[in-house]
Amino acid sequence: MSNYWRFSRSAYYSVVAALPLLVAYEILVILTQSRYWSLRNAADMWIRTFLMAFDLQAQHLAFVMIGILFALIPLAKSYSTGVRLKVNYFALMLAEAFVYSLLLGGLLQSILRVSGLSSGGPGNGPLQNFALSLGAGLFEEIIFRVLLLNLLFLLLKPLLKSKVSAAVVSVLVASFLFSMSHYIGTMADQWEWYSFMFRWVAGLLFTVLYFMRGFAITAYTHALYDIWVLV
Repeated sequence: MSNYWRFSRSAYYSVVAALPLLVAYEILVILTQSRYWSLRNAADMWIRTFLMAFDLQAQHLAFVMIGILFALIPLAKSYSTGVRLKVNYFALMLAEAFVYSLLLGGLLQSILRVSGLSSGGPGNGPLQNFALSLGAGLFEEIIFRVLLLNLLFLLLKPLLKSKVSAAVVSVLVASFLFSMSHYIGTMADQWEWYSFMFRWVAGLLFTVLYFMRGFAITAYTHALYDIWVLV
């Protein structure tokens, strides 16, 4: 099992595990809506808007993103020295993420009950909420954990002269922005102090999990947790 803990948090496994999340999300979005932009995860829309700046057509973006993931596989493999793909490890990763989603879900739902908040999802159909859950697990973890968290750490480390201080501030800021993102845009939630704090705590927990178990486990845990809440 020692190899499992190392392999499953590697960049190689993270990129490969992201592929089924992306493909399933795209298929469900196509099946459950009539217009391309009518119902998508906000973080997904930010990434798509960025890609469209390169003169790409909206209907081609799914294939572009899948192509990017395939292109990243050999790079991630070369970065993950000694890591080999094992099918049974992916099954273990899904089971591990399932357990974490239940543990985090129990903790976060306890916070909701104490604060008097509702845990109900948006007023969409179950299949649409399932799609949004997959998109949240994939795209929000890419933006707020993989990109923003690491970028903040790189910028703050030389300024604060301490890796620990830079890491703590990066985690707090990235989690703060993760929570704030839910109140931005035309489909944003209505601002509530308690819901903001709840999401900030959720962001902190997902960040801790990202540091401990890597992107793949965190993305699947996030997606599964959202499924329990939204579907």
